[in-house]
Amino acid sequence: MMNLIKKSFAFISATILCLNLTACIYLSDDTTGDDWRYSGDIVASGTIINADASMDVLVTLDDDGAYFYRDEPEQILFDSVSFPMTIPDAYLYFNDISFDDIDGDGLSDVSINFVYAPGDSTSLVWLWSTKNGFVFCEDLFVPTTDNNYISEYVGLWEYVDKNLWFRVYDDATWEFLNDQEDVIESGTLLADETGITLFYDGSDNVLQLDRAVSGDLLDARSNGVLVPAQTIKSSVPYFTQNGLEINAYVNKGTYLLKDGMASYYNLGQNYSTGDCYWEVIKNYDQTHNGIREIQFDAVCYIPHSSLGYFEQDYVTVVSAELYDFNSGKRFMTSTTYSETGRGENHYVNNIEWNGKSETIEFAYSTEWKRNVSDWEHVLTKSYVVYLPEGYDGLVFVAEPIQDNYKDQAKYMQLDSISSDINIMDIDLLNPYGCLFFKIC
Repeated sequence: MMNLIKKSFAFISATILCLNLTACIYLSDDTTGDDWRYSGDIVASGTIINADASMDVLVTLDDDGAYFYRDEPEQILFDSVSFPMTIPDAYLYFNDISFDDIDGDGLSDVSINFVYAPGDSTSLVWLWSTKNGFVFCEDLFVPTTDNNYISEYVGLWEYVDKNLWFRVYDDATWEFLNDQEDVIESGTLLADETGITLFYDGSDNVLQLDRAVSGDLLDARSNGVLVPAQTIKSSVPYFTQNGLEINAYVNKGTYLLKDGMASYYNLGQNYSTGDCYWEVIKNYDQTHNGIREIQFDAVCYIPHSSLGYFEQDYVTVVSAELYDFNSGKRFMTSTTYSETGRGENHYVNNIEWNGKSETIEFAYSTEWKRNVSDWEHVLTKSYVVYLPEGYDGLVFVAEPIQDNYKDQAKYMQLDSISSDINIMDIDLLNPYGCLFFKIC
């Protein structure tokens, strides 16, 4: 149950007449001792005009709604309206009610006004619907500009661990947004020192956000916490957002990569793809002087059956690189075609991590061996990586090969095309066909 909303609304409709009924007990002259109208529960009276006739009614209310009884000695309910929120002590704060025709259809609508203090009031409106009776109408009221509390909430808020943002504007409107800044929900709000209440556009949904001692906002309905934010930046890792799951594990043996290699001679002659197997072996992982150092070997095994038939020298290619799990960024390197030492393959990349720019530095060597046991080729990429202490987003990705020489040649030049690219933005790569090894 949400808290009492002692807020201000300005009722806006050019068709509303200024006829309001006084909050008084109404009794006909013919009342008797058994007449229910002696009870003192009546707060106002009026006349409801519907499609058939008009009815004089007496109004009572409680914390959840207002009730319209026939003006007769026997207490007979004629109609009622339900409040969009519970209003504790509604009887004490009731000011007036009107059955004027607001929408111009010639039939009675309902507006009820509560006053809590000077400049602090609420007006609620229901329009008559032939099919549904009195229907609460959120669009015919907005918070007044003299609500002094709204300014305390204006700005951007982030739902912790929900990849969702909440923005409050100084005209007492609000929006929920995703990490692409798409508006998911919107509406109007009421504010006081205890928190804010959200009314959703196009529905009767109401959400209470309570203000914590820390200044954060608490969503009791979902156990959510909202904290002030400067920008919309997702706290959910990029890989997770895009459904890229870790599907291969360090020190757990080999994993099949479909179409993970290609072989050809000259400039793409007899180009064909085949399957291969990858494994990652971590040799050490240690931290010193605030720097995390990891050494691991990524080994690719190519079976005899994956190669095409060649009577001359041929080329065998595979593709595998390092990525950042949190941002999806590919750590750029230069393509190598033969055995190389770490001194020939030394790279420095920058990432945003924990709100700061950090450096990822690594070097690797490559070693090709042929006819090793049951394998035609065995490639070992031996890495040494230097990371910030506590960083845990390094992923080794073994990638499928293109199905034609032209695209594969273009893909192997990716490092010269872009020095800063995310895995989902690489046109020639199917990320869902990759093997993902989480190194740390």
